[in-house]
Amino acid sequence: MTAVAVTSITNFILAGEVLFLAGRTASVPKDRFSAAWFWAGVMLLLGMGAMIGGIDHGFFEASNQPRYGIQRFNWIVLGAMTFCLLMATSRQFFPPGFQCAVLVVGIIQFVADTALVLLVDSFLDVILDYAPVMILLLAMNFAGLKSRRGSWAMVAGILILFAASGVQASGMDRFSPLDHNGLYHAICMIGTLLLYLGGRQLRTKSLEP
Repeated sequence: MTAVAVTSITNFILAGEVLFLAGRTASVPKDRFSAAWFWAGVMLLLGMGAMIGGIDHGFFEASNQPRYGIQRFNWIVLGAMTFCLLMATSRQFFPPGFQCAVLVVGIIQFVADTALVLLVDSFLDVILDYAPVMILLLAMNFAGLKSRRGSWAMVAGILILFAASGVQASGMDRFSPLDHNGLYHAICMIGTLLLYLGGRQLRTKSLEP
């Protein structure tokens, strides 16, 4: 079995896990636009991104088909995920009066990122879009541990996802045919479960600005 095939399989397994957890997250009663509501969007879009990635690797890359369309679709989905991630962070940790400003920043960021990924052929654009938001979420969760607004599970999940990204960037291929991409997906399965557990502690009530 080729490395591309294994990467596709791990993509689909990750997608199945995340979409299942997204369903569990969505089933919890919550106010519209609450932190938990936006977090359900994060999980759904993350699962969609993994599913699209599996289709890309398994069908388009494996058969040497043009990948521009499916890659850009996936990157835009991840941009929408980043927007929901920022909104969930805002609704969980920021005062109501500050949330409108964060919403404007989030919209501008999403539009700019969408334009950039359509023009530039590099996944680095996606990383530069979501990494600062992930770091912000990590910092706010760590700072909020004493007040119980933060979550150890969320902190651990984010750190594991960063570790997974490091493995992917390193190009580690010593477990062939499980290459650095497949290993990235395998580690993400652990990190995503912790994110789900951390997300269960998010606010379900919407604090209107």
